Amino acid sequence: MRVEEVMQRDIISIVPTDTVGHAVSLMLENKVRHLPVLSVETEELTGIVSNRDLRALDPQLIIQEVMIENVHTAFPGDFVEEAAYMMLENKIHCLPVMDDENVAGMLTDTDLLRTLVKLTGSDRPTSRVEVDVPDESGQLARLTTIAKDYKMNIQSIFAIPSEQDRMRIVMRMQTINPHSFVQELKHQGYVLIWPEEPEMR
Repeated sequence: MRVEEVMQRDIISIVPTDTVGHAVSLMLENKVRHLPVLSVETEELTGIVSNRDLRALDPQLIIQEVMIENVHTAFPGDFVEEAAYMMLENKIHCLPVMDDENVAGMLTDTDLLRTLVKLTGSDRPTSRVEVDVPDESGQLARLTTIAKDYKMNIQSIFAIPSEQDRMRIVMRMQTINPHSFVQELKHQGYVLIWPEEPEMR
């Protein structure tokens, strides 16, 4: 999934000569936590401010005096996971998304969480099945074949590195009762992490 698919396109911006008070009012009015600062002449990105940085400041201060000028940015074609890694590494909560010299959108940590929920299928009525398997080729193919044999549709599937030479595979099954599928996994010797035995009973 790419940044352009999840970014916010309605951009609320300010200019360097605006006051802190004006910026805070815009944030409250539009329910946003970050504002890009655009040049009056060219509308190019010159900085960014956040509600966390502004809330303790004098409302009469000029944005140019307090904005962050070295802004980390993303591009519409970037992969979401790469943008998320950039935000994590730099301990930031928002990325302006640039199309040439223009701000095309804003990507926030909330957008990334919403994307995570969508990618994992957690926003749909599904059941989670998680197994621990050897880290070797063919594991996903074998699991999807078993699911097909039991007419179970997999809404999402992803692998998480586990201990050395092993990985955890998490599946979201389009059913409220994966019992038969889970029993077959156990019968074939899979190490079941979820659902736990009490839930199955």
